[in-house]
Amino acid sequence: MALLTGREVRRILEYYSPFNADGSLRPDSERATVLAANANTPIEVFARAFCMVAARGSGSPVLIQLSHNCINLVGSDPKSLKVPTGVLDPGLNPAVEGAIISAFLIDSYAQEFGTPYVGITLDHFTLPRYDPNNLPGADLNSLDARLAEARIHHAAQFMAPVFGDEAKYDEKTLVSYVNYLLSPNYRKFKQDFLAVIDNISPAWGMIDTEKLPPLLDFVVTREITEGVRSELNNQDVLIEAEFGATGQFGEALDYQPVRGKELEGFAQRVAAFVKYTAADAVAYPIGMEHAAKRGVAHEPDVERLKVVGATLVRNAARYVPFVQHGGTGASEVARGLVGKNNINTFFLVAAANAIADHVQANLQGIREGEKGACGTKIYTAGIQAVAEAAVTKLKESGTYDVGATLGGVLDG
Repeated sequence: MALLTGREVRRILEYYSPFNADGSLRPDSERATVLAANANTPIEVFARAFCMVAARGSGSPVLIQLSHNCINLVGSDPKSLKVPTGVLDPGLNPAVEGAIISAFLIDSYAQEFGTPYVGITLDHFTLPRYDPNNLPGADLNSLDARLAEARIHHAAQFMAPVFGDEAKYDEKTLVSYVNYLLSPNYRKFKQDFLAVIDNISPAWGMIDTEKLPPLLDFVVTREITEGVRSELNNQDVLIEAEFGATGQFGEALDYQPVRGKELEGFAQRVAAFVKYTAADAVAYPIGMEHAAKRGVAHEPDVERLKVVGATLVRNAARYVPFVQHGGTGASEVARGLVGKNNINTFFLVAAANAIADHVQANLQGIREGEKGACGTKIYTAGIQAVAEAAVTKLKESGTYDVGATLGGVLDG
């Protein structure tokens, strides 16, 4: 079994798209959402569980997500790893090493279980913080600086008709934007992102830009997308961009729905962002919260999803899937309107509680060094718990055991 490519993921998402070509809504019965499940360390617990579940019945589509943090944890000095010659390059950094190891394990589990519809995605590659007061000064007379200025001017001119004053900047701001684009931290981020894609060819890659000013978001997202398409000549991977703050772990939720002309204006700004950056998918705030605790549920802003989604179809002349972040705390899955549903905390909690239950029941044996209490049962319990949690989310999404249908979608 081969892992899903970006083109195949696109076809699956298009099949479940909630919109017709004119932006009108398709019937509820024709809509579904693809589950994007985060694998964390230990990768063997989460990746194995997702591949097991995705192989049940006729198969279910599951996108196994690898965050920047996760692959950095998995990666280590390749000289100390016992791996086949040529698998790892001693010059690689931890993010790339971790991505290679994680992708290898996911592919191995997919082969082991005969999983037909599993793909790898990159989640939350977070851009370095933009702090205009703490940026290294660049040589503003260099060719790189002049090119950076040109990219900023170009984006601002494109944004102006829709964004108005938000597209304006003074000389001081221009210099700070140039300094950011030429900073070692930004260049390192771009290098890491492109290197990971080049080494593991994931189906999907997400760049987290929510802390950037809108103009810088336009410039950076377009630059990285062009890097993937031109520098890597990779036309397959789907690039997910972020417009506005979708929230991060530990942040208070502050979301106010808008309607009427204000909502239409927001939709036009998202459409301009997608058109300029050539993003394949987009995330924007709809009232979710990252790492929501049990019992906390947020209503998705379905009206925003409908208006923005329809505007994108009409303006971009293509379906641009919406990606829901903070899916753990969603009160419901807006099937189809949410094209890809990112789930992380829900699975972490399932695994941790299964392990906690085992430890609580076997604490004395663990303390006394009993092999049975300390052995693999600890982790198999975690695997089983994650697997059952994944079934729950697949059924909520409407994509559990739909392999018989997907076979025709991908072969057609």
